[in-house]
Formats: sequence, C-alpha cells, structure tokens
Amino acid sequence: ITAKTDLTDVANADIIVGSAASMVELSHLRIVKDVASTQLSAQGEIEIDSDSIEAGLMTIVIKGNASYFTNPSLNNRGVSLELEDVMTIHIMEGDGAAADGSGSEGKQAAVKALLAQAPDDNIGAIDGLDVDGYALNGAFFFTVDRSAQRAHLEPSARLLQVCPFNPSRPSDTGRMVLETCVTRRDVRYRDFP
Repeated sequence: ITAKTDLTDVANADIIVGSAASMVELSHLRIVKDVASTQLSAQGEIEIDSDSIEAGLMTIVIKGNASYFTNPSLNNRGVSLELEDVMTIHIMEGDGAAADGSGSEGKQAAVKALLAQAPDDNIGAIDGLDVDGYALNGAFFFTVDRSAQRAHLEPSARLLQVCPFNPSRPSDTGRMVLETCVTRRDVRYRDFP
C-alpha cells in the first residue's frame, strides 16, 4: 500500500510580513493567508515594495488541520508537523533587463519559468515511490532519505545559475556587477543552515 498526502490535507500556512509588538500593530501588517501547497502552483504574485528593514522579516505560521490530527480513525498518534527546509528567492529590482537578459526582469522571468515547469510524478520502481527524490518544478527538488523517513528541499542547478547562494564579486575591470537575484536557505534539516 502506498499513501501520499498533500500538505494542504494536514496543514496550512500564513506568511506575516514585518514585526509587531502588539495586536494593534499586528493588525496593520500584511498577512498572506493559505499559502501551503506541495504543488508550488502559482498563487498570484506577492510583491513587497518597501524601503523599511522590517519588510525583509517574514514569519511563516504553520497551522495543523485539527480534523486530521484528532481523527481517531486515521491513527495519527505521534505524527507532528515540523519545518524541515525553507528556501527563499530574493529578486532585487533594478532598471530593467539588460540586452543579454541579465537585468532583474530577465532574472524574474527566468525564475518564473523554472517555477512553472511541471513536477515529476515521483513514482519509482521500489514500493511505488521514487526512492532517490524528484523534481517539484524546474527550481526545486526533493532528495529522499528513506531510512530517516525524511525528504529535503534542494535548489536545482538551473536555479542557482540564475540566483546563486552567494552574489558575484565586482570584476577587476572596475565595472560594478550588481546581482539582482539571490537564493537563500533559511532552514535546513530543521535548523539554521
């Protein structure tokens, strides 16, 4: 028997942008609701346009579905929600795309194209599930550790070509190289990277 559960069946998530010291301040913050999906399908663009340092602070609130965790017929004792991996892509807008596509609009279009690619089916030869992992889209894939019963989120090589972990250093020619896209690993294996 093979079972696969979509994240939206067991939990949902909200993203809170900014910080607040009181409920009144919290009511003024931008809260994006119901963002959980293992399909990573387009939910519409969320643009955060602010010069405030607090706009760079995002809090992910993961809420378990009570009907899943309290249903005795599902035998879910000992099951918990744990944030295994989180990666974010930061695209800084510049003055548009350069002729070679290296500007922010070129990078944004490249990232969108990677995210729009169809996922792998994850069906393999052993027990009906792929034991090595599978692509979620062109930007991210899962590696699967069956012995630990975990899957880990990883960036694709194509994503890291467009949005590397570390920005490029300026060249020796004196011409400033402005990196307009950076991938960041915020959580890795339930801990800081």
